[in-house]
Amino acid sequence: MKKLSFLILFSFLFSAILITGCKKDDDDQPNQNAAEYNAKTVTIPDAMSQSNDPGAQMAVAYINMLNNMTTYSAMLNPPKKASKVNYKDDGETYTWEVDDASGKYTVTLKIWKSDYKTVWEMYVTGTLDGHQLVNFKYIDAFQKNDGTGGSFVVYDFDTGNWYMDITWYDDGNGNADLIFTVFEETKLHISVNSDGSGLLEYSEWDGGAFMVTYKARWESSGHGQWWMYDESGATTDKGSW
Repeated sequence: MKKLSFLILFSFLFSAILITGCKKDDDDQPNQNAAEYNAKTVTIPDAMSQSNDPGAQMAVAYINMLNNMTTYSAMLNPPKKASKVNYKDDGETYTWEVDDASGKYTVTLKIWKSDYKTVWEMYVTGTLDGHQLVNFKYIDAFQKNDGTGGSFVVYDFDTGNWYMDITWYDDGNGNADLIFTVFEETKLHISVNSDGSGLLEYSEWDGGAFMVTYKARWESSGHGQWWMYDESGATTDKGSW
């Protein structure tokens, strides 16, 4: 469970850094005219959050981790100080400078909209977290215009490949799937239903594939069951709340 502890800590630290960064400079308040990416989150049932059962609290920790990671989407809203130019007939480009503890760099955010979806692409040029970057694609995201799905992908500075992906689907009737993946590390899949019931599976990368190490299922009342598994898929612990 070391990977879980790391991811939870990382998600909370990143959220704190992002919020602090937004408050640091009032000139960086969001541009209300730009298309907004609406990240999907999961509501934690009261019976789960109020339970002292360790398996239930683990489910709470996983859901909080996913919800905290969606704060990344705030980066797709350009600040008021950003310069705006036309990207193409159905889109816009925003650019702005950043000079803070993380580095000194230029951000370019492209936003365009089709009949089917809205797309965001963020590029960085300059020094960020010790990396020298030139027009590096940092974030790639899209959201269906009818609100039934979206994806948010963050790329790795060292490899250039995707590193983190949050993908979600919503049927418009209260049923949704959210999948949070860290490349060849971990995957969290949460399914929620219109009646408040749900299923959560946490997997870790092992031997070239993701293996489920924890699963929880809850009813509309918020009460449920949980299971933990070893590398072979055998149940090592279970319980209910």
